[in-house]
Amino acid sequence: MVDILLTNDDGYRSAGFLPLLKALSREFSVTAVTPSGERSWISKSITTNRDIGVRTVKVGGHTVHSVTGTPADCVQVGLYNILRAPPKLVVSGINLGVNAGHARILSSGTVGACMEASIEGVRSIASSIHMSLAEKKGVDFFSPRTYPLFQGPSNVTLKLVKKLFGLKFGQDFDLISVNMHVSATPETPVEVTTPFKAPYGKMFFPTGKGRYRHKCPQIEFKDMKKGTDLKALHEGKISVTPVSLDLLPRGTAKKVEDALNIW
Repeated sequence: MVDILLTNDDGYRSAGFLPLLKALSREFSVTAVTPSGERSWISKSITTNRDIGVRTVKVGGHTVHSVTGTPADCVQVGLYNILRAPPKLVVSGINLGVNAGHARILSSGTVGACMEASIEGVRSIASSIHMSLAEKKGVDFFSPRTYPLFQGPSNVTLKLVKKLFGLKFGQDFDLISVNMHVSATPETPVEVTTPFKAPYGKMFFPTGKGRYRHKCPQIEFKDMKKGTDLKALHEGKISVTPVSLDLLPRGTAKKVEDALNIW
């Protein structure tokens, strides 16, 4: 049985992918199934009404299944078309950017892959890194020269996977989202957190008459509440956030019940 199905939303050429694949392969049997190119910001969308292609490529001596679809497609194809039996864990990452906060968690293709795994009954962990604009300047995130930048986060993710590998997620949470600064190491302090809640703000900007383009909003370290992933990142910690896919409201929906009493 394969221990880990590894995927991401940036594709197998991402500088965050191969270092993690190599790190996990030191301790576990890993099957890698990734998008053929970048598929960010699409959550757990599934490709419909067209075929998706799957081919194998060699990346740093490892075989990778490249899928012309979404991260969630990769999980579906991996679980039901490539593997003979379900893996013990799905790992998604390392994402080229932070996925802290409820807004990014819900939009992230990296986390979306984990959502798909959780729906199919497989435990999952998403791993993402934070860098400031100044730190990103001049960095080619799709060049092998950038691999060393991800060595620390890859070792952190391996350590977390080893710690959490035997954990039963249960009914209170379905997946785990990990966020850390790119400089994190296995010695960096860890905090179990909740997602901070804040709006994105403006996301689409004009490029011509009647035309707009998405621009990724920068995460703002302000109004930080204790115990949130944002606060932990600001303090230089590794944020480990259990996420529930339970769509039921907390407690009873009394306000809705009261409103409907007049029907």
